[in-house]
Amino acid sequence: MRFRWVVGVVAWLLAGASVAQGTAGASDPRQRLIEQKIRLVETLINSPAGKNAAYGREAESAALIEKGRQAIDDARQALGEGRHDDAARLVDEALRFASSASRKMAPADGSLSESAQRKTLQDLGDQVEMYRKSLSELAGDRDKGAAARALLAKIDALAGDSRQLSSSGRLGDASKKMAEAYKLAVEEMSRLRAGQEVVLSLKFDTPADEYAYERKRFASNEIMVDMMIGEGRAEGDKRKLVDGFLEEGRRLGAQAEVQANAGKFADAVKVMEQASAQLVRALQSMGLPVF
Repeated sequence: MRFRWVVGVVAWLLAGASVAQGTAGASDPRQRLIEQKIRLVETLINSPAGKNAAYGREAESAALIEKGRQAIDDARQALGEGRHDDAARLVDEALRFASSASRKMAPADGSLSESAQRKTLQDLGDQVEMYRKSLSELAGDRDKGAAARALLAKIDALAGDSRQLSSSGRLGDASKKMAEAYKLAVEEMSRLRAGQEVVLSLKFDTPADEYAYERKRFASNEIMVDMMIGEGRAEGDKRKLVDGFLEEGRRLGAQAEVQANAGKFADAVKVMEQASAQLVRALQSMGLPVF
């Protein structure tokens, strides 16, 4: 997860930074920006995940990481020679290589650290609970109550399996089960609410609490996007569309994280909502009627 987070931060810096005009010198903001980008991309490709790519099963990932390293070396040389346009272009190439490697190496099982797996499981569980509350309200509806109660039973069964797997130490499998519960809740809840305005009543004590919720929602939707890609819902040209939504969502998510770290939680919430909207569009393009 940290490997992906660094990708997001670098992507945000590359996408959001404007290039200064004029002659660049040692103290030129443009040169400092390129140097900062280089350091960030180096952090990415020299991370444990990046270093371990050479020993993994995905040979293409190792090749992409190596291309990233070469692009960074070339960028440093270009920067030293005063070729700032070339340096900026090469850093962009390094990011693309590293980002592609990140997607290919992204673990789908228990290869994450235990703390990361538990955090993922908790975030998914929180999202499932939000949908459960709304379904519980719908359970009393005269027309749709029976379907809502049946859906609750299915969700609770999956969540129960997840908790059992977690208690036995199988955190990766537990997360998969909870992700299934979340996907089922989102998909079926959307169908049950078809033609109705959907409102999830949420109350937060502080903007920081609201941001924490939006961050969890983003992470859960990101997992669901990966699940649906794995199910073959983004074949052919559709994959480019989905990847575009996903990358933009991650860029905005990284931007929100920077704002949150600076204590600007209200602004971070707005940007994180935009990030989640990108993932919703990715899910909708794969046929999931998510709201």
